[in-house]
Amino acid sequence: MSTIHQHILNVDVAIVGGGIAGLWLLARLRERGYGALLIESEQLGAGQTICSQGIVHGGAKYSLHGQVSRSAEAVAGMPELWRRCLRGEDAIDLRGARLLAEHQYLWATRAPTSRLAAFFASKLMRGRVDKVAAHESADARPAALRHPAFQGTVYRLDEPVLEVASVLTAFSERYRDAIAHSQGPVTPKADGAITLHCSGCAQQVIHPAVTVFTAGAGNIGLPWAAQQLRPLHMVLARGIDLPGLLYAHCLGASDLPRLTVTSHYDAGGRLVWYLGGGLAEEGVKRDRHEQIRAARRELSLLLPWVDWNPVEFAAFTIQRAEARQPDGGRPVGPSVFRDGRVIAAWPTKLALAPLLAEQIEEVLRSLDIRPQPADLRALANWPRPEIAMYPWNREELEWN
Repeated sequence: MSTIHQHILNVDVAIVGGGIAGLWLLARLRERGYGALLIESEQLGAGQTICSQGIVHGGAKYSLHGQVSRSAEAVAGMPELWRRCLRGEDAIDLRGARLLAEHQYLWATRAPTSRLAAFFASKLMRGRVDKVAAHESADARPAALRHPAFQGTVYRLDEPVLEVASVLTAFSERYRDAIAHSQGPVTPKADGAITLHCSGCAQQVIHPAVTVFTAGAGNIGLPWAAQQLRPLHMVLARGIDLPGLLYAHCLGASDLPRLTVTSHYDAGGRLVWYLGGGLAEEGVKRDRHEQIRAARRELSLLLPWVDWNPVEFAAFTIQRAEARQPDGGRPVGPSVFRDGRVIAAWPTKLALAPLLAEQIEEVLRSLDIRPQPADLRALANWPRPEIAMYPWNREELEWN
């Protein structure tokens, strides 16, 4: 009879889930001396993180109804915090990660309601929203909005756009020794122990003082921390006929951007526009073909000087996992729940991962968990999870 070899590791915190929330928490705890270990059963960033648009919101999109909302207040300081980290001026050192754009734009059409929304945003978010004046150089506007036929208004937002995979890579490389891949779901036993599985490896049994679930939709199964899923039907457009890079929210009549666009390059070097906002929110009622038709119509209305016929489109759905709300709406900010020494957490937005980590550390202090560095040498040769693939590089996508 064969003997199963086991190694036992004691850690302060086991983090289950390697998206932006889990990785930022790992970094914060490690920099403060905690013995923390992150466990991922798929790829780092799989799911919500890699499918996000990479926007570090500063609150403008949450103030379009004429009031500074609680959501806007929660994210107000996030752009500057992220920039400090990217410059290596914070304990969370993200040098090596990249920005796709230093700023985003609010793009208001000639419709009175759209201009009014932009006005509210500029007044309420003073210092974070600047109007791009008509007398400024055409270069001050994105290429797609420089056409003589464009008669709307453009505002520059203090909201950078991240190259998400580079952020995941920066965390992965800096904290490699504290990130482990486990085959299959990670399920703590009654005593809190977590067994890591790997073909051909001796089992590793982790004994954490506290376990934190930051697995997004994978947090399901914790009845004391109920979650909700809010779907999005995202659209991709690619082709040489796209009018350059665009990182912008197009405003409409509601407090939700009519369209949100970020720009990326796929593995073949082709320019891709990633379309979210109201198009993605309302698109959950449409099938793939209807959603692509809706995207073509919307772009033709907003940018009629562009020839959209040769541009290819694809669509896919993604589930946003958040703490359940009574009305099913978006949570105001990060959500943290605790049952004994198990914590479940959702950041709500990629930009809010730092705030979520701060709140979880406060819970650890309330539990009197003192930092004690863990000896993780037994995991030196353990498999590490790979970085998830961007949606526009997936072979299963159907382009039309």
